[in-house]
Amino acid sequence: MAFRRLLAKSSRNPDAPRPAETLPGHTTNVMVAAEVLLDETADVQLSAVGLSPSIWKERFRRAVLSAAFCHDLGKANEQFQAMVRHPRQTKQAIRHEALSLLIVLREESVKEWLSAGLDEPEDVSFVLWAAAGHHRKFPPDEPSAGTGVRLPLYLGHTDFRDTLAVGADWLKLQEPPSLQDLVWKLVGPDSPQRFLKRKSISAGAFWRDCSDEKRRFVAAVKACVVASDVAGSILPKTGEGIAGWIRCALGKKLEPNQLWAVVDAGLKGVPLRPFQQALGRTNARVVLAQAGCGTGKTLGAYVWAAERAPGKRLFFAYPTTGTATEGFRDYLTEPALSARLVHSRASVDLELLGVDDAKEEADPLAALEAWSTPITSCTVDTVLGLTQNHKRGLYAWPVLAGAAFVFDEIHAYDDRLYSSLLRFLSSCRGVPCLLMTASLPQGRFDSLRELLSSMGESLEIVPGPTELEALPRYRRFIEDDPWDAVERTLAGRGKVLWVANTVGRALGVADEAFRRGLQPLVYHSRFRYKDRVQQHGRIVDAFRCGEPVLAVATQVAEMSLDLSADLLVTDLAPIAPLVQRLGRLNRRATQEKPIPAKPFLIIFPDTDAPYGSQDVPDPFGASRLWLECLGTGAVSQSDLSRTWDTLDDGIKRPISDSAWLDGGFETSLRHLREGITGINVLLPADAVAVERGEVDPVRVRIPMTLPRISGWQQWRKVAFAYVPPAGSVLYDPERGARWNR
Repeated sequence: MAFRRLLAKSSRNPDAPRPAETLPGHTTNVMVAAEVLLDETADVQLSAVGLSPSIWKERFRRAVLSAAFCHDLGKANEQFQAMVRHPRQTKQAIRHEALSLLIVLREESVKEWLSAGLDEPEDVSFVLWAAAGHHRKFPPDEPSAGTGVRLPLYLGHTDFRDTLAVGADWLKLQEPPSLQDLVWKLVGPDSPQRFLKRKSISAGAFWRDCSDEKRRFVAAVKACVVASDVAGSILPKTGEGIAGWIRCALGKKLEPNQLWAVVDAGLKGVPLRPFQQALGRTNARVVLAQAGCGTGKTLGAYVWAAERAPGKRLFFAYPTTGTATEGFRDYLTEPALSARLVHSRASVDLELLGVDDAKEEADPLAALEAWSTPITSCTVDTVLGLTQNHKRGLYAWPVLAGAAFVFDEIHAYDDRLYSSLLRFLSSCRGVPCLLMTASLPQGRFDSLRELLSSMGESLEIVPGPTELEALPRYRRFIEDDPWDAVERTLAGRGKVLWVANTVGRALGVADEAFRRGLQPLVYHSRFRYKDRVQQHGRIVDAFRCGEPVLAVATQVAEMSLDLSADLLVTDLAPIAPLVQRLGRLNRRATQEKPIPAKPFLIIFPDTDAPYGSQDVPDPFGASRLWLECLGTGAVSQSDLSRTWDTLDDGIKRPISDSAWLDGGFETSLRHLREGITGINVLLPADAVAVERGEVDPVRVRIPMTLPRISGWQQWRKVAFAYVPPAGSVLYDPERGARWNR
């Protein structure tokens, strides 16, 4: 099959494409992007991963530019060229980025030519690993059926020769070798897949002997190449010059007055507390602010940032989408800040907040928005996702490398997420980080301190204000029937929060409340997102008014609901969630306006779901002992933390692997958090509206547990969500969804 032009992108006119759509044109654009990124950020990228620019900079520059040149050479094959013209009619036996690596390795003249421009012999491997991994899908899967037994490669094509000439020019290499078209067999001992498997084995042995410095070097090269490819692919479509856009975007950084303006607005005329002032005086790269609810640690974080982030960017990373949105709403909606909210549902939240910034889906430039954003309020996944090759982290790498970071509520991280935080701190050892928590188990604290000590660093700890931490806020109340306490509190015009461990238990509580003539507000994860946001607002508003209210929720209330209850009823849970739930009780007490300790009741559920696992056979064992030690007298946040510390097993969990740092030959995506079993669904009517383009699927997706029926995997999918048959899901916008058993 003959092709007049070799395409890198789809084109409306494949025989006369725009320059950016051709293989040599796209390669040039990516190299332009790479060079500008290197000019503007090479020093901070290297410093971020603990490598001296004076030693590594030239080597880094050559490696990134060489990988940017190589990354799409494999597109010069018959199947890719047919696929880009007829995407629904053509299958590929092997992904183009894997072919890029193979072309260089199997064509010895190309390998020798490219190696001449690199500093070390091993760098050709690092370059090819980065080029092959730029789509995070390397090594590729086995070829699917119907892809044929032969693969023509157009290495003698004029556009391929022009692409090699681009590399020769940018990399200051000699005239490229003259190549001919080839046909590779897709079966047999010399097939591309067999060749890759052999290379994988030898590369793995080599990688195991690589120093930690080289591992960080390769990770930085990979991330920079991914960012360069995204910029080189997106920016030409805007009609703007690539170099000019990147320089302008990267030039937008924080001014000191911007962050002090956030602090002043939050203070509302009240002076800074000594605890908040102390955060601004810290000197260590990693600081731990250990303070409970209501101590002003979020405002203190902005004081820290005002001292540490001028001339940088600030990423304020929260554990959930709800807390990220709350943090944005409370501190960053002032347009002059040019702040941005980033998480999977941000477009809906921004619309409801009245902020005109919902560009993620419609504007491809949103993928690079972090490059020009001084302050980002995001989920922790946006930052720590880098450690597991998540695209947002890789796309943002050039600015992450020169940023300051606040990680809030780190005690709420699961073991895998906390482990990724430790890998980030150890590998991105040139970036300042503030960690915030109400309390940290001793095992996690020791892991953090020992990690920093092994790097020659110390952990600077700023404790919360003693007078606030010591206020008696909570008192355990034991009563046979919790409904008696609920009804007494409501009769006294009080506020009640009831937290259940599962949606089923929460709905059961709500049903009983209705039977008793109460009007509960229900809040959990199984709502259409637009309904969940509305329900969230109803509950927060209800707790701020003077009328009695009963809210029934699941663990999603632990951090996202900014409310203060007069009575907390909660299922028994592990200690960390219980501490978070107690943070919703008597939240407004201060030293100036002390409030008597408010009661909480513990319900002992019949099942340990969703906390039980093979690794933790008795997830509530420590909690029972903790409650026994707390007793039934008035207790403070300090009491909660101190008692937790005495019961912690002190075990330091092993630090998990990082796909970004440990991948070497391989570049793939891994989970950042511990697995949660479930699916997203769309109600049939919503699926029709999504298909018609009438509604954003983010607004109407519902996260559900796996259905207990066979064959659900065959349900049709719309916008990456399953569409159950009509009647399979019972839905109420004020109660949420449940399977129709």
